[in-house]
Amino acid sequence: MNKSKIYDNILDIAETLIQTQGYNAFSFRDIARTIGIKTSSIHYYFPTKAELGKAVVARHIDTLHAELVQVLENEAISYKKKINLFLNSVFSKTYASNRKMCLGGMLASDVLTLPETIQFEVRVFFNRIEKWLEQLLSQGKTKGYFHFTGTAKREAEFILALLEGSLLLARLFQNEDKLKIARKKIESHLF
Repeated sequence: MNKSKIYDNILDIAETLIQTQGYNAFSFRDIARTIGIKTSSIHYYFPTKAELGKAVVARHIDTLHAELVQVLENEAISYKKKINLFLNSVFSKTYASNRKMCLGGMLASDVLTLPETIQFEVRVFFNRIEKWLEQLLSQGKTKGYFHFTGTAKREAEFILALLEGSLLLARLFQNEDKLKIARKKIESHLF
């Protein structure tokens, strides 16, 4: 296996472990065993677990943000479709994929025990999603597609809170209906 493949595999496995078990519930040994390498190979790329966690979140943010920017800038996509693409993306990458939690949500639940560098990245994660939502909602409201009261910022905060809460409850009760309820509430609130 070449170096870049090992690096990507380490990040992929760490991200899955964080989304399914939490940051504090896995070790380099778990990753090494899954990939079939020695823990020293992981330390070559990431001297500490904090550096690994920071890299996982940073990569996730960059990938997600690039996808969201493409959706926002695509004028051929309706605002209703843009919201649905966002919701579909969140649900398909989380609960629909082995009942994972949102990476940011899972880390936010561990925030008091996370190294400061990861806490910072998790805040960046949510700030970027919130800003994207705020931009989308503001544009859509200005053009008459969204019909919510209040500010786009407050609406973005509401949507994020509802999404994260519904993911937690869906996972807790192993009931996808919690996500469907959240989706309907968001759609009825906007349109």
